[in-house]
Amino acid sequence: MKFIFYLGVLAGTVFSAHSSVQKEDHAPYLVYLKSHFNPCVGVLIKNNWVLAPAHCYLPNLKVMLGNFRIRVRDGTEQAINPIQIIRYWNFSHSNPQDDLMLIKLAKPARLNNKVQTLPLATSDVQPGTVCLLAGLDWSQNNNGRHPDLRQNLEAPVMPDKECQKTEQGKRHRNSLCVKFVKVFSRIFGEVAVATVICKNKLQGIEVGHFMGGDVGIYTNVHKYIPWIESITKEK
Repeated sequence: MKFIFYLGVLAGTVFSAHSSVQKEDHAPYLVYLKSHFNPCVGVLIKNNWVLAPAHCYLPNLKVMLGNFRIRVRDGTEQAINPIQIIRYWNFSHSNPQDDLMLIKLAKPARLNNKVQTLPLATSDVQPGTVCLLAGLDWSQNNNGRHPDLRQNLEAPVMPDKECQKTEQGKRHRNSLCVKFVKVFSRIFGEVAVATVICKNKLQGIEVGHFMGGDVGIYTNVHKYIPWIESITKEK
């Protein structure tokens, strides 16, 4: 059964946000982490590196890029195997903190209009900033297991003090909270994870099972820049 678009692996929260849903693929940096289990999404940060939540470490993982539409092929489709997966050293399934991993691709992705890299945030985002939430979704005619399009929504970032007052926020260090508006405007599919894009840079990745109500909890990517750069830098 398809539910309203949600941004958590196990969360069934029903919401949308301020902006209307995009019908085309407007987030070429998103990649689909395809496996035999829950769908997940990552972000192409270099042509051979993907940043994703650590809980998306799944068996038989394959990185899908480009066009995801099942019935339309445009030559941008790419499927690349990972050759190395590195989870953040402090990640634990019993602890929502530090939910990040890096995936090195077996070969560099071919960049085109539907496959692009996204720069990382270089500073914290100011509360109240309206950021883009980009995730993968199921089109209305897609009844299969795998998402076939990208969707973009908008929502404001909450102040840290408000974030820490929420049940989810106080359990997650280095968190970024986004406030949603609940509107029942359109039925979407089930999407596992979404990303927060602020000022055209990757600011947050959703931590999955610690999201609920009208607050989305995200790992603040900016806090992990030294770790990301130390691993992805060219030798």
